[in-house]
Amino acid sequence: MKWKKLNRFSSIVRFKSICKVVRFRDLSKSTWSRDMADLEQNFDVKLVFRDYNGIKLTEKRNFLLQTINSFKEKLNNFKPNS
Repeated sequence: MKWKKLNRFSSIVRFKSICKVVRFRDLSKSTWSRDMADLEQNFDVKLVFRDYNGIKLTEKRNFLLQTINSFKEKLNNFKPNS
């Protein structure tokens, strides 16, 4: 799994809309949608529901989002031994 897909998921959660994310990032809506489908398939869990108002986030996404944020924090605090 690529970090980019997880980071994009994090952005979708923050904006609660793939269309809003696309406005601020340099990727197509179909790329973002495909990434979400790939994550759902890899984790075998539904992360979002799509409807005419945009996307609705499921409860399962909370655990994934917490894991992503924890990993980001650990990377930001990483200091290799010199």
